[in-house]
Amino acid sequence: MRHARDLTGDLPLAASRGLTPVAALVVAALRGWNKGGPGQAMEVLRARMTEPRAGAAMAALCDLAGVLAAHRRRPLACHAPHCTSVGADEESFARFVERAALGEREAALILAGGFVDGRAILLLTDTAARLGLQLYRATLGQVRLN
Repeated sequence: MRHARDLTGDLPLAASRGLTPVAALVVAALRGWNKGGPGQAMEVLRARMTEPRAGAAMAALCDLAGVLAAHRRRPLACHAPHCTSVGADEESFARFVERAALGEREAALILAGGFVDGRAILLLTDTAARLGLQLYRATLGQVRLN
């Protein structure tokens, strides 16, 4: 019998091609940060948006990483940068950033509770909203027509 403590956030949940453009960018940046730190995450952002937007998104991502580092419940599990599967932690984090950016505050606050302790939920949500808004601005022209 598997117990909750045996389950990890890297379990495949979905295929990356099924993500919204913003969620895909969140996952890519998160994987870049996890693999090579801020420099790798910045390269991911630069490849997908203009330099000023990448800089603004990177500033928000650094703030978000700082809150996570200080208050996280556990490290987020990430797949390799070019993996086509999306893990549970990645999908949940991308959904969190999207909800925060869209102003779905209650949903974002609930999701934030899975990442950080109670003292940092508001701070993490506000920071995620800043990141998500930058990513939405960068992906406006990439809206799916499916």
